Amino acid sequence: MKRVFSLVCLLALAGTAFAGFSIGFTNIDVPWMVDGTGDILLEEINLLRLGAMASAEFRIEGYVGYEKSTYDLDPPPVGFTESTGSGMVFGAGGYYVIEAPANTSFSLGLRFLYATTTIEVSTTEYETTSYAIDPLMRVDFAIPGAERLAFFTEYGFRYAKATMKTTVGGVASTTDDVWSGLQTYAPPNILAGAYYVF
Repeated sequence: MKRVFSLVCLLALAGTAFAGFSIGFTNIDVPWMVDGTGDILLEEINLLRLGAMASAEFRIEGYVGYEKSTYDLDPPPVGFTESTGSGMVFGAGGYYVIEAPANTSFSLGLRFLYATTTIEVSTTEYETTSYAIDPLMRVDFAIPGAERLAFFTEYGFRYAKATMKTTVGGVASTTDDVWSGLQTYAPPNILAGAYYVF
């Protein structure tokens, strides 16, 4: 009996401690390179999303993501060189709920993302660092009867800056390729992601 009572108390404590905590995923377009014309090349990276309700109206979130890729052709054409790349993204955001009808919430928020990517082609290495600040309007919704599983989409603006350093044969270039700009933002897919609330 004592074991059952202890287990019930432990589960109740865990439920209280993790109330409003959520885990899920989202994806984001990250600057992969700054090309010679001053434009950016983007790559979609999936992020782990961790969230918590700081209050009934305010949600905070953290993001982390990693991707590694290799590009080659088999058989390789004459003069073709295999390329490898990797990217890491960290970020955080906060959203204020302005309206919450049944199974849906509308919120305004701000998100900050920092990314680093590296691409190696033969003896040339491209290293890009970037950050983005996104003011967003967000809609979260759940299916009736399965409210713990939620989906969300978000739209807004993005100010981003990306800087790429090029190293050829171990010698770094004296100038960096830089891109910055303000754009409208929408998720790569219609939905921005999903999460499960504990």
